[in-house]
Amino acid sequence: MTMPLSAPAVAPVVAARTRVRIGYLLVLAAILAAAVVPFLAPPYVVQNYTRVLIVALPTVGLNLLTGYGGVISLGQSVFFGLGAYVTAILVADHGWAWWQTLPLAVALPLAAGVLIGIPSLRIRGVYFAIVTLVLAAWFPNVIQRFNETTGGNQGKSLTVMQAPGWLGLAQDQYGYLVSLCFLLLVLLLLRNLARGRTGRALTAMRDNEVAAATQGVDVARTKIYVSGLSAAAAGLGGCLYAATQGIVSSETAYFTVVGAIEFLAAMVIGGAGTVLGPIVGALVTERLPVLLSDVDPQLAVAAYGVLLIVVVRVMPAGLVGFATTLARRLTARVTQHHTTVNARNEGKP
Repeated sequence: MTMPLSAPAVAPVVAARTRVRIGYLLVLAAILAAAVVPFLAPPYVVQNYTRVLIVALPTVGLNLLTGYGGVISLGQSVFFGLGAYVTAILVADHGWAWWQTLPLAVALPLAAGVLIGIPSLRIRGVYFAIVTLVLAAWFPNVIQRFNETTGGNQGKSLTVMQAPGWLGLAQDQYGYLVSLCFLLLVLLLLRNLARGRTGRALTAMRDNEVAAATQGVDVARTKIYVSGLSAAAAGLGGCLYAATQGIVSSETAYFTVVGAIEFLAAMVIGGAGTVLGPIVGALVTERLPVLLSDVDPQLAVAAYGVLLIVVVRVMPAGLVGFATTLARRLTARVTQHHTTVNARNEGKP
């Protein structure tokens, strides 16, 4: 005979189900809110939010490699730049449509990510981070070295993506919605990876590589595989950046060490090892300086630094991790209270 579960035993299960339902509702509400932004905001604000979506892509890739896998990398700006220049050169010099450049803009960074991921098998921790930082610092010099093709610091202009006439959308609206769709697809892929065998392997590898290897995880293969996926996400972001902004240059911040640090900061602020962390982090790193610059440019820099320090010290799991922990505790308390009250009421004659 099966005995009924007591109120304290049922409470955690109910709380977990409640959190999942609330989480799905919040995500759905966020997607709907994001979808209506280009129809409510002026074009220059839509462009800024488009950059938020684009910056989130390399941050998602970095989150997979660093947040889940524990491999610290500062090379996302290189892969972002590769994707951007593949699109810019093929569109401006060879007459391709932006969407035709997409496979190459993703494949080339993916191959580069695999090649750069190979040294991570022997160079670990801060040493690998330094190697990728050197690559990030070196990339703008490569762009200037081949300035006849890349345009150097003068930049290379290209035709921005245009909406089909039957859609009736403005250029900024179309670019935003395309970027949003690609970001949602990449986030779905990340979610599936994080909840599957790859996610478990990455978590084990991040905690202890030796222990992961003894448990049957192919550490070398996993590192190279995830390094390639991380770079591919950055290349996709670079492709969309070139196609929506219409110009790329060696002085573009996203292609330099500044961009590499911004992607890392976005991951840390949003929450490393969380699915939604890169979006929240990209939103903060892109929108906060713009909003504060309207008040005082110096205030924007100071506030950005203070926020990063506060998150690292007070919320090491990032904004999303902090909110998740808070929501877990709140729902557990509320659910336990209601379950206890219901049990007492049922016990009354």
